[in-house]
Amino acid sequence: MYRLWQSGLAQRIYGQTLTFGAYFHTHFCLQTRSLQSYCLAYVVLIVSSKARFIILSPMYSAERKQEILLMLEKNTRVHVDQLANYFGVSRSSIRRDLNHLHEDGLLSRTYGGAVALHNGSAEAPFIERQVANFPEKDRIGRAAVKLIDEGDTIFIDGGTTTECMTPYLLERRITVVTYGLNIINQLSCSKSISLIAIGGTLHPHSLTFGGALSLGAMQSYNIRFDKAFIAASGISAVDGITNASLEEVPIKRKAIEAGQCNILLVDSSKIGITRAAYIAPLPDVHRVITGAQASSSQIEAIRTLPMVVDLV
Repeated sequence: MYRLWQSGLAQRIYGQTLTFGAYFHTHFCLQTRSLQSYCLAYVVLIVSSKARFIILSPMYSAERKQEILLMLEKNTRVHVDQLANYFGVSRSSIRRDLNHLHEDGLLSRTYGGAVALHNGSAEAPFIERQVANFPEKDRIGRAAVKLIDEGDTIFIDGGTTTECMTPYLLERRITVVTYGLNIINQLSCSKSISLIAIGGTLHPHSLTFGGALSLGAMQSYNIRFDKAFIAASGISAVDGITNASLEEVPIKRKAIEAGQCNILLVDSSKIGITRAAYIAPLPDVHRVITGAQASSSQIEAIRTLPMVVDLV
């Protein structure tokens, strides 16, 4: 280990001074040239009577982004220099990571760093939304399922309205892609459905998985959907499709982009409402299914756009 230290390979110890003694351990970053690029490796150094080190795994850009988002959840603000030192990579690499996260709508870039996105229009707790307007949501879910053909590959958004589709899907021979934990729980007992779950960081408020890993999975596999069933917190002919939970927006956008036919499922309380996070313009969806008691003036305004509106 002494020769390793002398060789300059062990470069950074997070600002700590090693005291050589019995069974002392710490973590530090090791930068080493591998293949044709620098990669960051986590190293556990155990200093005892017989010093040794173990390289556990490289940290790639997607993993750094996930860690940055976790930092923002705790501290609300991060700085480029701080992150470069923490991960043992260049400032330009950190700037690229932050720019990508900003473009994906997961944080807000500032001079020299980034801040967390704050949701000023928070929704009610999930369990309350499950029971709110349930008869109407059940009618919407049943109407949505009638649009599905055998053998379809569909995306089902997380949410309480889209969850009302699940009781009517259990015997269908289809493929379902979702990032909603509630959807996964409801469909996991079906023997006929091929269920693909998009993982990531679980957001307890919405029971959806999100973050850089979720979005990366969607982008990597480039799945196309015969139909994408999207939920939202508000829709308006003027302001488009909006959501209260900012963390869900990147996955919703990607699903809309990948859907051949996009169907928006919203109860009547969401019609004419604009929330904090913009998802997409209303014409990006082909059909809206909502409750019959929705505002007639708002429905007429939406029907001026090139889409079908079903009132149930």
